Amino acid sequence: MAEVNYIHHMENTLVKFANDQRVTPWHISLYLSLFQIWNSTHFKKEISIHRNELMHLSKIGSANTYSKCLKQLSDWKYIKYTPSKSRFTASKVHMYRFDTTRDTTSNTTPDTSCDTTSDTSSDNTSVPLVRPYTNNIKHIINYNKQYKTKEGEEKKSSPPLSKNKKDKSSFRKDELHSSDMSKKTSPTKRKKFVPPELKEVKTFFHENKSSYQVAEMFFNHFESNGWMVGGRSKMKNWKAAARNWISRNEQYQTQNQSPAQQRLHVNENKDYSEPL
Repeated sequence: MAEVNYIHHMENTLVKFANDQRVTPWHISLYLSLFQIWNSTHFKKEISIHRNELMHLSKIGSANTYSKCLKQLSDWKYIKYTPSKSRFTASKVHMYRFDTTRDTTSNTTPDTSCDTTSDTSSDNTSVPLVRPYTNNIKHIINYNKQYKTKEGEEKKSSPPLSKNKKDKSSFRKDELHSSDMSKKTSPTKRKKFVPPELKEVKTFFHENKSSYQVAEMFFNHFESNGWMVGGRSKMKNWKAAARNWISRNEQYQTQNQSPAQQRLHVNENKDYSEPL
C-alpha cells in the first residue's frame, strides 16, 4: 500500500463532510476516532475496532447511535465496515483513501485500490438517518423566540421617552436620592431624656395632690434601676410615669383601707408640714 498523505486525506474528507448534508457531528467524531486508530497502526489496510474504545474516543454515549453512525459511514462509502460474527473476534474497518483524488466538491468514489466502486449518492432511505442534534437546534430556536418576544414586550411596555422627559426623570431621581441622603444624615429630632432631681419630683407630686413620701419612693425606685421602664427600656417621659405611679398608689391605698376608714375618708398619708 502506498504511503498515505494524511494531510490531503483529511482535507478532502472534511470537504466531503461539508458537502454531504447527511453527515452529522456524531459521524464526524466517529470518523476522526477511526482515523486516529488508523494513524496509530501506520495506515494498515484494515484495522480492528472495539466499541468501547471508539465510543470513548468519539464521546458518543449511546450504543445505538454508535452502531447507526458506523453503518451509515460504511453505506456512504467513507469506510468499509465488516462486522464480526463472534463476540471473541474484533470487527474490521477498511479506511478508504481520499488523498489521491482532486475532485473534492462532490461525493465521488474513493480510491480505485478500494474494494468498492459504487457512487456515494445511493438511496438515502435504505438506512435511517441519525439526528442527534435536532433537539439542540429546537432548543436554540425556542430560546431565540422567547428572547425576541420578551424584548418586544419590554419595548411596548416602556415607550421611548423624549429628551425633556428623560431630563425630568433623571432630575427627579437625583432629587429623591438627595432627600434620602439628607434624611439619613440629619440628626434625630427626638430629645434626649434627662433624669429629674428629687426637688423637681417632689414639686410635681405635690401639684398632683400626692405626698412627698410617695415622691421619694418614686425617685428612689427609678434612680436605682437607671430610669428604666420595666427594667428593659429607657424612660422617655418621667412625668407620665409619675402620674401612673400616683394613680396606682391611690388605688392601692383605697383597697387596703378598712370599711370605717373608707366611710370617714381619713387620709393617713397627710403631710402635716404643708400649710393649711
